[in-house]
This record gives sequence, structure tokens and C-alpha cells, in this order.
Amino acid sequence: MSLQGPIRIAVDIGGTFTDIQVLHEPSARTFAFKTPTTPDDPSRGLMEGVRGAARRHGFELGQVGVLMHGTTIATNAVLEHKLPPGALVTTAGFRDVLEIGRHLRQRIYSAIAEPRRLLIERSRRFEVSERVDADGRVCVPLDEAELHGIAQRIEASGARTVAVCLLHAYANPEHERMVGRFLREHLGHGFVSLSHELSPEIREFERSSTVAINALLMPVVKSYLDALRARMQAEGFAPRLYLVQSNGGVTSPQLAAEQPARLLLSGPSGGARAAQVLGEALAEPDLVAVDMGGTSFDVSLIHDGRMRLVSEGAVDGCPVRLPMIEIRTIG
Repeated sequence: MSLQGPIRIAVDIGGTFTDIQVLHEPSARTFAFKTPTTPDDPSRGLMEGVRGAARRHGFELGQVGVLMHGTTIATNAVLEHKLPPGALVTTAGFRDVLEIGRHLRQRIYSAIAEPRRLLIERSRRFEVSERVDADGRVCVPLDEAELHGIAQRIEASGARTVAVCLLHAYANPEHERMVGRFLREHLGHGFVSLSHELSPEIREFERSSTVAINALLMPVVKSYLDALRARMQAEGFAPRLYLVQSNGGVTSPQLAAEQPARLLLSGPSGGARAAQVLGEALAEPDLVAVDMGGTSFDVSLIHDGRMRLVSEGAVDGCPVRLPMIEIRTIG
């Protein structure tokens, strides 16, 4: 069999298998292919799967115009605690917000409170003199002179990435922008994440947690995307690449590298979105979607023809205040 004409490919890299779906656009036919995931370098398994699908179904890599990619690389990095050392820059007096969190117990009937997971150690959390009130008025101007010392201490700490979360930056982000510009110019890397760009809302702890996770994921996801680009170029494989987000939509590799926290539910959200489309085709508005893989078991609900979107979730007990499909996972 030989497929002529344009091809689209969707890839989902799970903990055990990498699944390939091939769409032959002229006939609207789909074909499946499965290959083992390569945890040491997931991009290798992806390309092995694409080549295997091309051989089995008779098409050339040059026919592929679009590659949709769902991945668990961000989720696994958080769950397996495989994150690089990071730093946090915050308003003077709010260094410990990330550690104090909310006084809500994960297990309310346990006699012993479980310690909160620290995304960034206290020794790598730095304060800068500035203050903006809840209406966005500047009460204390940013002390830019302090930033030189903070940048030096960040480099000395060994941090590879930096999160910036200033008080009430959602109301007036100018101080965060100034800190971000300075750090990007004076640090030896470009991994700086600003809270107002991700979650411009009240609630300092949730915003701090979200930007911290995003900053810690930036080197991880960029490294993976760089490896994937290099492997695709070496193979002469040049489709338009999109990555699946936690909300069921897609994003570009450039935005995914800047805001990798949006990929935390990249894998299972694709299954939930597919269930919604299938329900529409079958005129079944109410469905339970189940994604059973080798690592986890994910469940989502399609009610009245729509997925349920939430504005906040949690990964490994850490709040993430970003839009995502409501998915329950056991594993």
C-alpha cells in the first residue's frame, strides 16, 4: 500500500509506549502505529515511530505537513523530581510564601502533618525592595541597585533558572518586567519566568507555585525540544510542529519552551479532546473518557458535549494556576 498526497501525524509519548496516528488527508483515513518509548531520549522513540509508520503504511517523510505532539515530559519531570536547581526573586518580606502556602492539610485526619514539597529551597529565594499595592499603585519604587547583588548570589547558588513573583504584579507588572530584563541581561542563561505572564491573578502562593514550576521546567522542555528539532533536521523531517496543552488546545514550540507549565497535562488532555470529538460524531453528549497507559490511569468527563475546564490544578501537591481539562489520575 502506498499513500499519496499530504499526511498529518499525531504523536503521544507515554511512559511505556509512543503512539502514532497517521491521517491521510485526501481519503480522511487514519492508521495507527505503536513503538516503545525511549526514556533516555524521547525524541529518538518519536522518530523511530514516525519512520516505522512511514514504512508500514507507504508514505515519505516529506509528505508530512503537520505534526501534533502530546507529551508527558513536563509531568514526569515534576513527579519524578527531576528538575534543575532554581531561584525565586520576590518582594521583600515575602520570601517564605512559597513554603508557607495555605494552611490546608492534604490528609485532614492524619495526626502528623506531611511537610510541603519545596520547589525552591530557602537559600535560593531572594528578596528585592519594592512594593505595589492591590490597585497597582507603586508604594516603594524598585531598588535596581539591589539587582546586581541578587544576580551575583543567584549565580553563586548554582541556580539554572529563575522565577520572579512580586506582590500584586497582576495589577502592575512593570517591576517584574524590570527585574526580568535585568536578570536576562546579567545571568549566563535566558531561563527567567515572570508570574504576571503566566497567572496575572490574585493569591500570591498559587502564583508563586505556578511560576516556580514553569521556571524549573524551562531547561527541561527546551532541552527536549532542541533534541527533537536536531533529530528531525538530521532526518530531513520538517513538518509544522504543535504541542498539545493542558487545556486541550495546541501551542508552538517557541511558546512551549517559554511556558512549559502549560504542557503538564499535555498527554491525557489529547485523549479527553478526542473523546469530545468522538461524542459529537456519535451524537453522544455524555461520556466518560478513560486513558489507560503503562504508567497511569486517567479519567475525564464529557458532559452535555463539553469537556470540563478548570482554572487551577495541582501536580504532586503543587498548585498550578493555569487553564486545564479536569482530569483525575491514579497510577
